[in-house]
Parts: sequence; structure tokens; C-alpha cells
Amino acid sequence: MKFIIFCILIMASCLHANDSQKSDWVNLLEGDSLEQWRSTRKAKDGSYRALGQRWQLEHGVLSLDRSREGRGGHIETKKNYFHFELKFEFNIKHNCNSGIKYRCKNSLGFEYQITDDENYRDNKVSHRTGELYELAAEEAPRLVKAAGEWNSGRIIAKGNTIEHWLNGHKVFTIEYGSDDWNERFQKSKYFKNGTLDFGTHQGPIHLQDHSDTDVEFRNMFIRELKPENN
Repeated sequence: MKFIIFCILIMASCLHANDSQKSDWVNLLEGDSLEQWRSTRKAKDGSYRALGQRWQLEHGVLSLDRSREGRGGHIETKKNYFHFELKFEFNIKHNCNSGIKYRCKNSLGFEYQITDDENYRDNKVSHRTGELYELAAEEAPRLVKAAGEWNSGRIIAKGNTIEHWLNGHKVFTIEYGSDDWNERFQKSKYFKNGTLDFGTHQGPIHLQDHSDTDVEFRNMFIRELKPENN
């Protein structure tokens, strides 16, 4: 009997190991390497420029620091995504502004806003941390931590359903193309600028540098979702 129990435990352990190996989560900061990232800027020959020296990835923390010599600039994943879940931690510094953009074309797309809500000059509703910039704000009490502290974020983009999470709290769920969405979009700067195909593109995950940005990211994992699960 002991031998049978031992065999069962060994088999269970092997199955668990196989499940772990099949994990569909991808670590975007794996091995302190920026191999999965590129600059959004291109040279005249169409090739992508080297990443700015102000971006560094050390000990699992990707940081943009204005005190470093060289340049920063927006960066993005080399791979494009449409149906996905992204989870991450971020630390925005005092009076700074950044964001994570997705479903982009030419760097224009949905944005998970990241900012110093308390001090940054542009902190109106729908421009605050965790919100969908210009389009969806948080109705419940804010659970954002102050600048200089680590927050956790999560984005789910599955079919027409868009969700943003902040520190384990769902900020909103919105359906692209719904009456509610169309009403919000028509009041936004994107509609005024004539961007009618806004948010419909498969594109990279894009980290912003507004030139006044000091920000850190860590534990950034992404997995692709199947659209039929929408």
C-alpha cells in the first residue's frame, strides 16, 4: 500500500511539473534582457533605432530615469497582441506621467494611464492612474497608492471587452462598440481628431515616455487569450 501511495505522489508531482512547463504566461522582463523590446522610433532606412540609454532593466526592474545620460523615448514589444491579459507592477515618481498603450497603430491606441494623481498637472477624471485614458473612469473610491510606492495593474482585452484593474480592484469593464462606448468616444479627442479605427488594431504593448517621466515596472507577464472565450 505504501508503494502504491508513493507511486501516486510521484505521478502527481510529474503532472504538476508538466502543467508548470506549459504555462502560457510570458515574462516580458525575463533574464534582465530587453530582447523583447524595441524603440518606437525608426531610422531613415526603416529600421528601428536602438533603445534609449535611460531605459535599463536590472534585477527584474525596468526603469526609465531622466537623471541618466542619453535619451529615453517610447518603447514597445516586438510582438503584437490583440486578445491578451497583462499583469504588472509599476512605480511612478513624483509629478510624473506614463502609461501602457495597446491595440495601437503608429503608437495610437488604448491607454492604461499611469500618473502621479496627486501632483501631476493633468489629473482630471479619465486621466488618472488605472483608467482608460479619455474613455473610462473609475466610479468607486480610488485605491491607488501614492507616487513612489509600488502599485499592481492588470489589463484584460478579450474580444470587445476591455477591463482595467488596479491593486486587485476592477476599475471598469467596457464593451467596445456599445452605445456607452460610442457616446464616450464621440466626446473624446480621438473622435475629434478623426481616428475612427481607434483601438481596432493588433499591436505592441507600448510604454510611454512623456519626457517628464521617471517610472519603474516589474513582474510584467502577458498571455494571449482565445477570442472565442469572449
